[in-house]
Amino acid sequence: MPGIPANITIEGRTPATIKGRVAPLINTKQSARGGFRAGDDSGGGGGSDPVGVIFSENFNDQPDFTSTMYSTDGAQQARFGYTLPDNWDSLYNGTVWSPEQGYPDNHASLEILSANSDKARGGVGKSAVNWRESYSKSWSNWASDSQFIKFLNADYEELYVEFYIRFSQNFYGRNNASNFISKLFRLGHYRGTGNEFSASKGDAGPMLYWDYKRDDYGVRNVFHLRGGPPGENYKFNNQYTTGGSDNFVSDLQGIGPNGQDSTLIDVVNGGLMADFGSSAEHAQVYGPGEEWTKVAFYVRMNSSPTATDGIFRQYINDSMTVNWTDIPWVMENEGNRMVGWNFFAIGGNDYFQPYPNEDRFEDWYAIDDIVVRASLPEGLL
Repeated sequence: MPGIPANITIEGRTPATIKGRVAPLINTKQSARGGFRAGDDSGGGGGSDPVGVIFSENFNDQPDFTSTMYSTDGAQQARFGYTLPDNWDSLYNGTVWSPEQGYPDNHASLEILSANSDKARGGVGKSAVNWRESYSKSWSNWASDSQFIKFLNADYEELYVEFYIRFSQNFYGRNNASNFISKLFRLGHYRGTGNEFSASKGDAGPMLYWDYKRDDYGVRNVFHLRGGPPGENYKFNNQYTTGGSDNFVSDLQGIGPNGQDSTLIDVVNGGLMADFGSSAEHAQVYGPGEEWTKVAFYVRMNSSPTATDGIFRQYINDSMTVNWTDIPWVMENEGNRMVGWNFFAIGGNDYFQPYPNEDRFEDWYAIDDIVVRASLPEGLL
């Protein structure tokens, strides 16, 4: 098969079972875990890594797993002996109802199961299915949680992460406006000790968070930025403290090269989202059914502490939707330290309580075909 690097193998697959472009063609069996697929994470376009991928995951060859299958603890870390999926490092489980907790008709916060093949991209194999629970302790709490963390074995000046996401037909944000919010993705620097689940304690930074929210202004593109290095400048103390809650219409105008509008397509009505009205609905961005949407994030560290030349870009279906090019990711700090990007996480904690606890309401989103690179892929600006 021309065009496939020699260190990538295809085992027992037919065209009908290949889910993605690069990741599904990579041998993900345990015997290959020390090779190209993740290996020492030292790639980036040269030598032993001809395609520039430093990590990929399509979940197909992972053993069946849920966040309460082996333990109902909250923090579960492989380094402390917890059983996690192959080549993943940490999980935070926030599950009130699951089969292991006496609710056979409900779900753990994270599932990677062959029984969920209908929730995998292409309808075969597996994906990471994140279940949100509508649960309240009578106060505004982040009750459900499915943070799933991969540490990279190097610090990268640049990092690009792409994946596909799909929302259940009953996903609350499709038709309901509220202040509820879910963290879907995060990316950052972790110092290697302490608590990777709480960057505010000084163990991680800088950080990028991407959240889902659908309020009275439509579905929002919400992101939060936190500064570094770990233990210093967490809240930036400047305009980047809160990040953004962008409009998928007006905030796409003029953000592209040479001041052009984003080319993100309204998947319901056709045409550019930037040309639409005042706000956007979930279906216009992510589809009216359970479609898969490609989402990608690119970050580049600033050149020195306080330098305003760091970058954050987001792409949806390969169209630029965020373009910040003046971020001082690492601010002035003791020792004049600089750090690099060395971890990402899918899933996250949910402030989500629209229904009474006794309803045990759940909805889900699935993530599949993750690819991580040390630079932007060709064709993206």
